[in-house]
Amino acid sequence: MAVLCSRCRGDSDAADEQEVTCVMLEGNGCSACVERAAIRDKIKRLEEELIKLEAKYHALGTTMNAIHDPFIHKFPPEIGSYIFHLGLPQLNLEPIFPERDRTVFFRVLRLGAVCRKWRQLAWATPNLWEILSIVPPLERMHNVARSWPGLINEWLGRSGELPLTISFAYNQNEFDDPEEFDGALERIIEVLTLHSSRWRNLRLYVDPRTLERLSGSMHLSQLLRLHILVYAAEPSSLSTQKIVMKSRPFPTFLRLENLSPKSIDIGWNNITTASLSMLTTDECAEVFRRAPALEHFHLDEFPYSDGSIAHVNSFIIHPRIRSLNLPIEARDFLNMINVPFLEEWTQHVNGDTFLVTAMVSLLQRSSCCLKILNLQDITPSQNQLVTLFQATPFLERLEMHFRRHNVAVYDILVRIFDSPPDQYSSHDSFLPRVQFLEFRGPWRVAPFSWDRIPDLYRLGHRCSLTLKSVINASETSDETAMELLKLVDHEGAKFLISDIGGGNFLGNLRKRIGREGR
Repeated sequence: MAVLCSRCRGDSDAADEQEVTCVMLEGNGCSACVERAAIRDKIKRLEEELIKLEAKYHALGTTMNAIHDPFIHKFPPEIGSYIFHLGLPQLNLEPIFPERDRTVFFRVLRLGAVCRKWRQLAWATPNLWEILSIVPPLERMHNVARSWPGLINEWLGRSGELPLTISFAYNQNEFDDPEEFDGALERIIEVLTLHSSRWRNLRLYVDPRTLERLSGSMHLSQLLRLHILVYAAEPSSLSTQKIVMKSRPFPTFLRLENLSPKSIDIGWNNITTASLSMLTTDECAEVFRRAPALEHFHLDEFPYSDGSIAHVNSFIIHPRIRSLNLPIEARDFLNMINVPFLEEWTQHVNGDTFLVTAMVSLLQRSSCCLKILNLQDITPSQNQLVTLFQATPFLERLEMHFRRHNVAVYDILVRIFDSPPDQYSSHDSFLPRVQFLEFRGPWRVAPFSWDRIPDLYRLGHRCSLTLKSVINASETSDETAMELLKLVDHEGAKFLISDIGGGNFLGNLRKRIGREGR
């Protein structure tokens, strides 16, 4: 009686695990097993041949790229290196989603993948490696854990002794199994901190535990820009966090998100720009006291729990502040400070009457020459706005975002165009130096009607003023549209008009006229 092998019995799982010799009573294998063995040998030979062909294919690609490159190979190395550097995207140091920085990481590696000469040149050009953005992907963590520590070590080694820009984003709460990456994270941190004395710009988007692991090993003697965003379910959970580094940095730029300035041990004497969030009124005052060189102060929001009203015996005079960007809840803080050299101010207003009063008080108290004013989420009445603008006689640029269609806009325009410009900034004139006006409404809503704008410009008093806003083309008459176009094309008016339906309103109008004229 014949004994069937595992393959002949259909036990494919067992056959995949190991080879089973098929033995018949006569001593020979069955015909199916013999044929399958032959096919298996042929597949093995073909796989080996495929590996050889793929290697040759990639080698020919390198040769092909070298032949097709008419420039880099002929240039002196320093010129080729300079061209490489120009071709790389620069790391955006402003607040953005960290995923966008991955292009910096992979673009450098692609240079070395073109051909051997490009690779040698890229490897020998330190300034191609002075920017490093580390954003571990949510998938393929096993590959990342295995390869990234060595890759980062090589990357930083190629940067020579140049100052470094480091961007590192990692939130362990996003990963299903963060322990899978934990060992690699330790090695990455170890490699990074070996070069921390060369960090010039540092941006961290990390969870509290990762921030603590990083900070304890950092030597930040050259650091100029520091941006830390801490991922946390509740900002209050970070109140006890204390970040102490091996050497205290003295940055000129500081941005902290979900992290109190009290939590980080830094020097404040050199800071010229501070962008912070979730500070109480007293903490804002403390920043003004501790940062004598501060010129630009941006506060995203006050904590909702800040119900206290700060009491001061005297105003905090800061002689270096040039720009402010403050949230709606800034009333108490405005009543504490004096900023005689303020030139640019962005303020979220909403409907807080007392906030507008505090703004006017600050302007009058400071006697500053404010040149740029950006008002966000406006709902105050016309009289409040007029009172505010009368306190800004040196204003050159005014931007206003209304929460809805606002009739006060046209009344403000009437006051401006009815008041001749006065180069000596007479307080009797209304915004005598303003040269640029921008009005915005909610999404897809024009904050005012353009129907009477041509009549205002033809008064002749302020025809050099630039007016930027949006228009609802479907609700604008052809007569108004043609008048606006005529003012721009023939009378020198400066309109920047976007159609809420999309595109440049006047540009689209010109195209339509051209089509109708053919």
